[in-house]
Amino acid sequence: MWRWLKSKLRLPRNAEAEEAAAQARAASYLQDGATPKQWLRTAWAGGEFYEPPPSDAWSQIEALEERYGIRIPEDFRDYLGDVAPNEDFMDDIGVTWWSIKNIKNIPDECPTSPGDINPLIEEESDKYLIFSDFLIWCYAWSICCSEGENRGKIALIGGSPDCFVADDFRQFVALELADSITIHTSHN
Repeated sequence: MWRWLKSKLRLPRNAEAEEAAAQARAASYLQDGATPKQWLRTAWAGGEFYEPPPSDAWSQIEALEERYGIRIPEDFRDYLGDVAPNEDFMDDIGVTWWSIKNIKNIPDECPTSPGDINPLIEEESDKYLIFSDFLIWCYAWSICCSEGENRGKIALIGGSPDCFVADDFRQFVALELADSITIHTSHN
């Protein structure tokens, strides 16, 4: 895993070729017609440490929506109910996918700012749910659950600065499974 991280931070000479290949892999995910929960279920199948969601996942989702006064975007809601790990789960590239019980909004998870604040994210921070992080909270990702123009977008939190990295959960999962650098960096 450290070799992977060093390669991402160092940006090898062939970084453009690697990213082009990652984008092509992500595009193939997006064209196959499957859902993020299907992709993740397949990717995590047989994983030694992955535990499927708890039997009360749907009631936990409803409680999460009620606690924060939000309506979770459908593709993310389906992932939470059918695939989200029962206990936090780190995948092969160092992304920890949080269990429903550990998901919080930005103000609850980050009472003090973890990075440079993006005003578009900050103004609705109470409507963003942090659902995963990289290498034990180097930075994290959140989904916008507001009813505004950013609904469903995925934001990198703790980056420099915080920024949007995917238009929706489906695109984020495709990029993550394809090992794209774009979900790890500010590219505004």
